Amino acid sequence: MQIKLTAVFAFVLLALLILLVRITVITATSGDEYAKQVLSQQSYDSRSIPYRRGEIRDRNGITLASSERVYNLILDCMAVNQNRDAYVQPTLDCLSEVFGLDSAKIRSLLDSEKTASSQYQILLKNVTEEQKQAYTDYKTQTPPEGLTEEAKKDFRSNRSNIQGIWFEEQYERSYPYDTFACKVIGFSNDIGDGITGVEAYYDSLLKGTDGRTFGYLNQDSEYERTTISPEHGKTLTLTLDMDIQKIVEKHIQEFDDLYGTEETRNKGAENIGVLVMDPDTGEILAMADNTEYNLNKYNDLTNYYTGAEIRAMSEATYVDTLSMMWENFCVSHSYEPGSVVKPMTVASALECGAVTDNDAFYCDGGEFVTDTQINCDNVYGHGDETLEYAIVNSCNDALMQIAAKIGITRFCNYQKLFNFGSPTGIDLPAETTGVVYTENSMHEVELATCSFGQGFTLSMVQEAAAFSTVINGGYYYQPHVLKQVQDANGVVEKTVQPLVLKQPVSSQVSALLRRYLTTAVQEGTGRKSQVPGYLTGGKTGTAEKINPQTHERDPGKYLVSFIGACPMDDPEVVIYVIVDEPNVAQQADSTYAQKLFADIATEVFPSMGLYPTEPVTSQLLAYLGLTEDDVVQGGDTGLITFQAFDKYGNLYNDAYVNEDGVVVSAQGNALEGAYLNDDGNVVDGYGNVITVKKTNRQTEEVIDPVAENPDIAHPPEDVDLGSTQENTVWSGVTGEDLGVSANDNG
Repeated sequence: MQIKLTAVFAFVLLALLILLVRITVITATSGDEYAKQVLSQQSYDSRSIPYRRGEIRDRNGITLASSERVYNLILDCMAVNQNRDAYVQPTLDCLSEVFGLDSAKIRSLLDSEKTASSQYQILLKNVTEEQKQAYTDYKTQTPPEGLTEEAKKDFRSNRSNIQGIWFEEQYERSYPYDTFACKVIGFSNDIGDGITGVEAYYDSLLKGTDGRTFGYLNQDSEYERTTISPEHGKTLTLTLDMDIQKIVEKHIQEFDDLYGTEETRNKGAENIGVLVMDPDTGEILAMADNTEYNLNKYNDLTNYYTGAEIRAMSEATYVDTLSMMWENFCVSHSYEPGSVVKPMTVASALECGAVTDNDAFYCDGGEFVTDTQINCDNVYGHGDETLEYAIVNSCNDALMQIAAKIGITRFCNYQKLFNFGSPTGIDLPAETTGVVYTENSMHEVELATCSFGQGFTLSMVQEAAAFSTVINGGYYYQPHVLKQVQDANGVVEKTVQPLVLKQPVSSQVSALLRRYLTTAVQEGTGRKSQVPGYLTGGKTGTAEKINPQTHERDPGKYLVSFIGACPMDDPEVVIYVIVDEPNVAQQADSTYAQKLFADIATEVFPSMGLYPTEPVTSQLLAYLGLTEDDVVQGGDTGLITFQAFDKYGNLYNDAYVNEDGVVVSAQGNALEGAYLNDDGNVVDGYGNVITVKKTNRQTEEVIDPVAENPDIAHPPEDVDLGSTQENTVWSGVTGEDLGVSANDNG
């Protein structure tokens, strides 16, 4: 054994000796040549050719972010100084006339010992293609007419003696629509790193790989250049629809304009969030809040603070303020949702068999749970209710009874199935999971309050995905914003398909919930959300907030919301609206969110190709404060018309009831003798009773009072990491999906 080790050691020493001898021979015979080549590379220096960061587009191909080619104007002082008498003045004249640069400053660079031999002095940044072309035109300009032959010769000689000027290619990130979809798109910084939004989440795809150009001396000591082209970043097509996003942002701004004041920095509420989703795919069609910023000036706080306020900020405060402005409320902010989670509670109860569609409940204004009185929103009680009307009336009392039937274990399991307390996996950074009680930490009081959306927190994306599940047939689709990936040449590399993660409830339960939610809009607390001509359904929410300083319920501070869908026979779009602490005296009024939903939906539905299918009555228009001009016309919509006589026996074929409740002709003239009776039907001039529309809708205003519940359970303070389901969700398109290694992505 010792002999073998000695032999191996001797062999290694011999190999090293041979290698050393070889290096010595090379150095002795060719050292000068290699040194010359190395020095030549140091003299001419290789240059990096920057990649172009990938574009970001909306679903219709509209460019939302791109990288525009610009240049650094570089002066090679060594090249100019090789023949100062011939080169200096023509070069200075060119730089002065074309770029407006100071000749004296440039001459100082050429004269200074520190820079006279430099081959790289940046004279001007962000030079445009037009400026670069102007330089080319100047240098190649033909002599003007009228010059003598000698003058023409001098002119040409002068232009040919312009030396040492070259352009270094760069790319500058540009967002053509400034603030548009800023929370989704995000921005990248000056060195090309994505910081927020899609720019950050898909930074590795948007980045490319720099190319390089090498200068060296060949065997004949001749200068040669080799270029390796850059690999540009991928082009990302998002699920966002520019038209829908514009509609959402416009109405958020109108709300701020209406309710904002100087004291609230022109904001109509502390936070406004709107999310539009396709419930059958999980695609995000629009996402916005009321703290927008200019992507091209992402450090600019002047929309919200004065110059004096900004200057007075400490560095830490300034950074925190920027972070809050950049935060995506719809993804990164968690809150107690209120009654918008009641559909999920009822769906869970139906699915596990705790209740049936035929069950009835009695509301007397609240429940005494262990040692805590928990009031219903209607402190006077709703009386007897079916399961459907527990949703329609938004009855906390009934929901607490339903939760008790479900039980703590099953309730917590269904919260997990709806992804409450877990990430949805949406492909945007900084997603919050919210906090929920676990089976071990939840007791009867927490179970009762969580049933109607107080006592745990979630994000807008979580709520929208869960609500979509209960109306789309029971399937949980992962929310996402990426639709397609293309290479720099436009070749499609990846198309993102809808991803079903699970089916928390059956199609039969989903059908029941669609019915309940439709009735809730037609007859219940969501009546102000109605969009004339469309079959919508949805749920209101009013959540009492907690004071972050006292950690107690804050009297008068509320987050109000509405989530709705259309058309309810086969939902194609979900719109979720939050108004957090509206700037009004009485915040506990979901009407603010309902009206914002209706305003947005009235424009979004037609833009999606959804056409009116429902008749529109004058009573409905009057209730909503609308006119015929506010209604999208199409299909069989419009005011219901009928035949009616006036008292003189004249027959009118297109009579209708106007917004004032008056029976009029097609021309709007009142029919004498015709009127509306107490049942809401028309009695014409001959006494004929005409049924305008059979309906069981309430004609009186539905009161949506809120009871103060200072003792109801608070959300748990810590996230239970054991309940997260990060391994069950898609993490977005990666280089691996495209067959690209991490190193290839920059």
